[in-house]
Amino acid sequence: MATGFSIAGLGVTRQGRNLQVPARQLRREALELALDDAGLVRKDIDGYIGTSSEMFEDVRHLGLSPGFIWSMNAGGATATWSVLNAIGAIRNGQADIVACVYGATPSSKNAPLANGRKGGYGAFGYGYPMMYGMVGAAAAHALHARRHMYRYGTTTEHLGAVAVQQRAYAALRPGTLGYGQPITMEDHHASPMIVDPFRRLDCCRDTDGGVVLLVTSDERAADLQSKSVSVLGIGTGDNLRNWWTGEVYDLHDDIAPAKALAFGQAGISVEDVDVACLYDPFTISPIMQLEAYGFCGPGEGGPFIAAGETSIDGKIPTNTGGGQLSGYYATGFTAMVEGLLQMRGEGGATQVPDAEVALVSGHGGNAGVQNTWSHATLLLGADR
Repeated sequence: MATGFSIAGLGVTRQGRNLQVPARQLRREALELALDDAGLVRKDIDGYIGTSSEMFEDVRHLGLSPGFIWSMNAGGATATWSVLNAIGAIRNGQADIVACVYGATPSSKNAPLANGRKGGYGAFGYGYPMMYGMVGAAAAHALHARRHMYRYGTTTEHLGAVAVQQRAYAALRPGTLGYGQPITMEDHHASPMIVDPFRRLDCCRDTDGGVVLLVTSDERAADLQSKSVSVLGIGTGDNLRNWWTGEVYDLHDDIAPAKALAFGQAGISVEDVDVACLYDPFTISPIMQLEAYGFCGPGEGGPFIAAGETSIDGKIPTNTGGGQLSGYYATGFTAMVEGLLQMRGEGGATQVPDAEVALVSGHGGNAGVQNTWSHATLLLGADR
């Protein structure tokens, strides 16, 4: 089973810290790469979904003339939500090929203000808790980590195992922040404390870069020159639901409904997934998501990763491009790109052999109180 839609064009610019390239230029570069990938020209794009506040002016600068221009912002779930809305537009006859466009420069000196302060996404606070000292995403996610440690005995070594494994992937992947720079557990423990229990190497870093996805029907994708990737299923949830029940710290996100929708549409189970591409702002995030999706039991995520089960030869290779921790931070587009590369067989030294199904997750869009993130689940299938 599948949705009947594909991602048939992919454009990824250079990704890195302080590139000093205007965000619009990065979006243009990504668009041109995606068009070249698919063998299309600008006039073929008849729908545009952007994540930038400049997107309406973007379209003119990018030389496009789509039938609609939509703004999309669901934090780190935006990539999947963009694909979902693109599918809806195509299904209802509003477009044939929709460009989902990301491009930002949060780490550059000319970065825009975030929540009234300099320093990239979510640099200050989320809703009313900032009045009481809840500053930044690290502090919010640290509550997840401490709760998990209290309930299950998760340790700093388990967090460190996430950082070390993902850096091992990134060290083999050109273009990542961690390329050629593996780390050890000792390096992790020696990195400065940011907010207990997170050390610097438990945290991702803002980077600059652009990504464009071209979404179309399976039938249209078959006529294009690119290696199209099937969208098997999509599901969403929001952790605000668990705020009301008092489980907001026990559950990283409200993954259960997102998982059920996506896997139900695809007609597959977790056992069919060959590679996991999980949203990873902090090391606790892959641990809790692996548990929630059922790759291991509750409280087993830390030992599961420490035992090597997320390595290329493990039970479920995870964040094989280094993720956001050691790869680059393009919000939910980081995980999306890695899923697409794996399904296209373009993962290089960290390609999962014969991978046919990728799980991609997104996380973000806080609901005004700490840890009330939205969640998105997307399943991709290789079209070989």
